[in-house]
Amino acid sequence: MRFNQGIRWPDVRPMARWRWRTGAAEPGFTLIELIVVVGIIALMLGIVAASMARVRNSAQGFVCKNKLKTIAFEFIQFADDNAHPWRGDSDQDGWPGFRIEDFQERLYGIDEFWKAPSGASQFSFGSPTAVADYKPEDQAMICPSGPQVLSRHALLPCQAEAVKPLENVSVGFNMRLAWSAVEVGGRQILREVRLSKRIMNHPSVPLAFDVDGALAKERGVLPYYSAPPGPADDKYASGMFWNPALRHAGALNAAFIGGQVLSSSRPQTQGGWDWKYQHPVQ
Repeated sequence: MRFNQGIRWPDVRPMARWRWRTGAAEPGFTLIELIVVVGIIALMLGIVAASMARVRNSAQGFVCKNKLKTIAFEFIQFADDNAHPWRGDSDQDGWPGFRIEDFQERLYGIDEFWKAPSGASQFSFGSPTAVADYKPEDQAMICPSGPQVLSRHALLPCQAEAVKPLENVSVGFNMRLAWSAVEVGGRQILREVRLSKRIMNHPSVPLAFDVDGALAKERGVLPYYSAPPGPADDKYASGMFWNPALRHAGALNAAFIGGQVLSSSRPQTQGGWDWKYQHPVQ
């Protein structure tokens, strides 16, 4: 026997028959239930995102420390008169020792240490505007937690802004290893320092560390070097050269003359970090 509109009664499931008779609605989620489910999903996504961020930051901090350790190792070799065969302009100007700028230029591969980029068939070495982009994974002077875009310009030294853009520079050197504050004629000036292997007798002196290139550019100073303020009568007293970057969970990573790499959320006052050391001016 057929039921209304050709539906056979035996073919309709019991619950369906009941709903058809009573007009009951199909079961579903209430608004409150949907809000609860959405809230739980959002909470879980937040927890996962936070965990992923911590893992990413931890990994970047690990890579940063390894890069700084590489810089420290290279410096130990560079400072050794017998271990390093050539120190660029430092070996050609007739003065004893070496400038830290030449070491920095060696790491960046600029000026007399220029290395033409691979596949540079159309690259003009004779042009001072020739540019080569760094690969962040291959360049020790690029912090993985900082800006990743840097370019080098041929035939230019570091102090001539051979590495740009300035705001993207993320690793700098202890400025007191490049220029000492000395008194001349009753006033403080900065005089270039030539380091020697004796610098290795001061293992607790910071060598290279995280810097904020954007802050340095804003202050009108080059970001390649940085140093905290000294005494009131010191040339560094204003603090304009102090541009640290606490980009690793609120901490700064630093490599030291002795080869160790340490982190601190208060690097300027961290115990055991010898910021006051100045190599004698020769």
